[in-house]
Amino acid sequence: MMVGMLLSPAASPAVAERIGVDSFFFVKRHAVYLIPTLVVLIAVSFLNPTQARRLCALVLVGSLLLMVATLLIGLEVKGSRRWLNLAGFSVQPSEFLKPAFVVICAWLFAENAKRPDVPGHLFAVILLAMVVVLLVAQPDLGQTILVVTAWGCLLFMAGLSWRWILAMGGAGVAGLVSAYLFF
Repeated sequence: MMVGMLLSPAASPAVAERIGVDSFFFVKRHAVYLIPTLVVLIAVSFLNPTQARRLCALVLVGSLLLMVATLLIGLEVKGSRRWLNLAGFSVQPSEFLKPAFVVICAWLFAENAKRPDVPGHLFAVILLAMVVVLLVAQPDLGQTILVVTAWGCLLFMAGLSWRWILAMGGAGVAGLVSAYLFF
């Protein structure tokens, strides 16, 4: 957070001046948002694993619903609908989705490893498909690549065979080529 605070003055004054606000508008805003961020960071650090999973499940469901709402009533900027205006704040639901998605997928893979009767891999694939469809519909290819890469790393860490790794790598290359051709 402090590195972000140090880098904000380097990147934001030109943008602030271009949109007609104080040169340090974004720096000040960043500093103000650090306070609630620290409160959330400390509060979440006290959760036990079960509470963290439950919180992540709620955040994931809420983020998925907000992403659907974004497609319907979101603000369109340069052909993409990624942002919602909620109570005077602009919110990008995919930013809340990412950490919750990683925690839930990691839990699904771990449950599948502990208890093979639990179809954790199948649920993780279904969850990935839902998230990718919503991200591509916005379209937000950067977030899509990030989510798919994180999911692939989790799957690799869950003990994926080399055959599947190569197949998924090929599918990833095909997906990147398709994204380039269609977007």
